[in-house]
Amino acid sequence: MRTIGRLILTAVFAVLTIALVSAAAYVPVFFDFYTGFSRDAAAFLGRITGSFPFAVWEVLALLLILLLLYTLVRTFRQKRGFLCWLSGVALLASVLVFLFVGLWGLNHYGPSVAERVGLEVTGYTNAQLTETTAYMAAQAGAWADQVERSEAGDMETDFAALSKSARLGYEALGETYAFFQTEEPLPRVKRLLAPNIFSYAGITGIFVPFTGESGVNPDTYAASLPFTMCHELAHRLSIAAEDEANFAAFLACTAHSDAVFQYSGWYSAFIYCYNALYEADRAAATEIWDNMSDTLRADCRRANDHYAPYEGAVQDAAQQVNDAYLKAFDEEDGVQSYGKAADLLIAWYLQRD
Repeated sequence: MRTIGRLILTAVFAVLTIALVSAAAYVPVFFDFYTGFSRDAAAFLGRITGSFPFAVWEVLALLLILLLLYTLVRTFRQKRGFLCWLSGVALLASVLVFLFVGLWGLNHYGPSVAERVGLEVTGYTNAQLTETTAYMAAQAGAWADQVERSEAGDMETDFAALSKSARLGYEALGETYAFFQTEEPLPRVKRLLAPNIFSYAGITGIFVPFTGESGVNPDTYAASLPFTMCHELAHRLSIAAEDEANFAAFLACTAHSDAVFQYSGWYSAFIYCYNALYEADRAAATEIWDNMSDTLRADCRRANDHYAPYEGAVQDAAQQVNDAYLKAFDEEDGVQSYGKAADLLIAWYLQRD
């Protein structure tokens, strides 16, 4: 009876989840209240977890894994029904999925950032892509020499200081765009506790709606670190799509008063545009590469060298999981959507004042 009861509850939560997704996808007025609710929920949970210096969700995840292993071992030792244990796991999973979708996941179906800031995204020519990439390279190159570097040329960053000041870019954006305004300051970005695990999985940051925490891998390459922090704060602001979170991070970084954020924003924008151009017109991309700032070029090479040791089967598997997750929420391009930030960046460049 216990197993049947759990399966019935699992089905109930599955139906409720489907109902929420259907409402978000097909009822336009749904987001008149949902975005605000999602932000308020994240703010409330963030206030609770914000008093802890570590990422609370990582500790909870570890405890959950240990609990599942303990109950599984006990099930076999006491010769209890495995199906009963499995039904409990299914119920737990259905509840977590329901909460994830209800608290934050539905933002995947909401209005785009482009709509929020009045940006019209259309197609573009190779010439426009080339022009935008050259502009991003020039801006990044200009800021590259304005940040502190070691004798070896590596950009120097202070994770703790950056994590507290990342919100300032969004506060500056809020003066221009109402969407980025918040009733209270955004919380600091937290350092992930297991950087090696996340690096091998190819994860530089994550936002967890269950705890309202934005976390960043401290092993992220220095030039990308401030941008990544702003990316995760974009998720905290209910921006779910990865390309849109990247674009919001660019806007926040380039609105920031700190040169470290400015450089990180332009550097990241250049990377996205350059990769798009390299696919479309390799000769044009090579010409920009050969003529851009030596410091910027060196950072690009160091970034490749930094991440190379982590490439492998684990990262490929993690990318497949992320790809499946994004496609499940109607992100047709999956993990390729990160790079689609170039579309938004080009539209921004062509329509900038």
